[in-house]
Amino acid sequence: MTDKNPDLMTEQRERARIWFETLRDQIHAGFEALEDAASPELYEGEAGRFVRTPWDRAAGGGGVMGMMTGRLFEKVGVHCSTVFGEFPADYAKTVPGASEDPRFFATGISLICHPVNPNVPAVHMNTRLISTTQTWFGGGGDLTPVLDADRRDDHPDTIKFHEAMKGACDAYDADWYPKYKAWCDEYFYL
Repeated sequence: MTDKNPDLMTEQRERARIWFETLRDQIHAGFEALEDAASPELYEGEAGRFVRTPWDRAAGGGGVMGMMTGRLFEKVGVHCSTVFGEFPADYAKTVPGASEDPRFFATGISLICHPVNPNVPAVHMNTRLISTTQTWFGGGGDLTPVLDADRRDDHPDTIKFHEAMKGACDAYDADWYPKYKAWCDEYFYL
């Protein structure tokens, strides 16, 4: 999408930042609720709570790291950032819209989850809005398999994960899921 109206671009950026931070708050609350519901007979210790730590980026912007350790989750990080500045000239040539103007704005969320239970896969997800002279959303998600390779593809958790990803893609373009799954199968091959 090419942005023609700078006021619209500013409004879109602010709306995206607020949306990511609201999503982060909902995810924090969901993980903490799972910690509260974890059986003390199965999982020792106190229910975990997120600790939020703000950080600044010297070149522009910053964010808030949210980290939690608990009885159900060994470690969970849910972070939001909003950064801006200029891409280096060589890199700007590789980013849509940045060769015309190297200034950028990016806001997004990142989630990393490692459960205590070794039978539950680790989860990673990130998504962001990026603006140069063009604006787009990008990101991805994955489960780190802990299952035997022989039964990984037909495991109910694998099937549900891929059904959800396919549903999200199909809502926009039926060609996206097979295209991006092929990329992921090559990139994330273990």
